[in-house]
Amino acid sequence: MLPLSFNTPIFNTNTQPKLLALIFGLILTACSAPKIDVNPQYKTNQPYKTNRPYKTNNHHTVNTRPASPNTPNYYIVQRGDTLSKIAMRYGLDYRQIGALNRLDSNYTIKVGQRLLLSTPIGAPMNAPKPPKRQITYDRPTTHNSPVAPTMPTYTQPTYATSNKWLMPVNGRLLRGYDKNSGMRGVWYTAKHGTPVVASKEGAVVYVGSGLPEYGNLIMIKHSDDYISAYAHLGNFSVKEKQVVQAGQQIGTVGHMPGINQPAIEFQIRYGGLPINPINLLQ
Repeated sequence: MLPLSFNTPIFNTNTQPKLLALIFGLILTACSAPKIDVNPQYKTNQPYKTNRPYKTNNHHTVNTRPASPNTPNYYIVQRGDTLSKIAMRYGLDYRQIGALNRLDSNYTIKVGQRLLLSTPIGAPMNAPKPPKRQITYDRPTTHNSPVAPTMPTYTQPTYATSNKWLMPVNGRLLRGYDKNSGMRGVWYTAKHGTPVVASKEGAVVYVGSGLPEYGNLIMIKHSDDYISAYAHLGNFSVKEKQVVQAGQQIGTVGHMPGINQPAIEFQIRYGGLPINPINLLQ
């Protein structure tokens, strides 16, 4: 349904939860209504203004999302690139890239600039060193060999096994998917405040309004390399890293710019590529 293998745990019970990087680049669509751009309205070398400030300390510490195995360590800025466009392409947070590269508060980038997208394995940026494990041995009763310590076990969140995708909202289809015209999702209209639900079980990987052109946006990563996205919500009912079930309310219907009625945009992506949600919905 909306820049890994699900054999790798997203969360565990003994360590701080980690998000897996998304293979997704939201592209809100062009239509007869005013065009909705997916990227903040700033151009290379111009300031980017957002209503969601992000602060870093002098060491540019940031809570980074682990990069996907397909994410390169570096990226060379091309003409027309914006920081949010690069971030969406590789499923990263634009603030993370800004902090890793010590960009200014306006996230200014230049053509030809070499951007660090992920830290080398084993050398996370500003990550505290884990405490040394203290191993104790029990004295055996019948021999002098030490007993090996028990290693902690980690559990992956449980997902329902249903292959069904549910309608995200009880509303009317306003505009359908059309790859040729650039319509990469579907629009639903419903009364303002109507509940919006998760179309399928998964883990919430983004909740926010850092990109004004999306409005209030939620992205959910599913266990089979699908991602669903819900844009222009009225409010949120979930938080990042939360596991949700199909049909669970995640927000409400809000307003979409250029549309004179309440509406949301719903996208499903598989392996980073948009697909027609109607083909999956039950």
